[in-house]
Amino acid sequence: MTHDLARYLPNEDWFGFNPRGIHGAPHTTRVLVWSARIAGTLGRQDAIRRDELLWAASVHDVGRIDDGIDRGHGSRSAAWVRDRLTSERPETAMLDLDFIAELCTWHEVRDERIERLSLELMILKDADALDRCRIGDLDPSRLRFTVATRLVTAAERLERATDRYGVITAEEVLSAAITRDDGQ
Repeated sequence: MTHDLARYLPNEDWFGFNPRGIHGAPHTTRVLVWSARIAGTLGRQDAIRRDELLWAASVHDVGRIDDGIDRGHGSRSAAWVRDRLTSERPETAMLDLDFIAELCTWHEVRDERIERLSLELMILKDADALDRCRIGDLDPSRLRFTVATRLVTAAERLERATDRYGVITAEEVLSAAITRDDGQ
């Protein structure tokens, strides 16, 4: 499931803050991997806007200005999508950029404050939550999908294999995920 994800990998220069840090390209690549895995397992492929979901996973944190709570980083990432995604990746011009931006905007907001909690947004939020193991804050009871809870151990293994922040690249994270694909 992770073999087709290379085209979604983020460029490090998209990140305004610490591109190889804990919210940089390594993190967004793991979120991309988990988004694809959850979406591929739900069995409702005709109901999932996969391209939009995976692009949102790739860029959901590009608007960060720090590694704290950083309220508003989702909206800043959404603005980046509207302003730059198609110039950075022309193939995205055919996609619903407003929907990608919506996913970015709402990924940081608590579910009960979201008027339209789409399937894609729930997948993105679970995928993002799975990578909270990198900061010791993964709470499986808060995951929305059973399939996501089954990925906790795999998420922890992938994070341990790719936790060289400041050094590891998005390509190396994806390579590690592909290598581990058969064993997860």
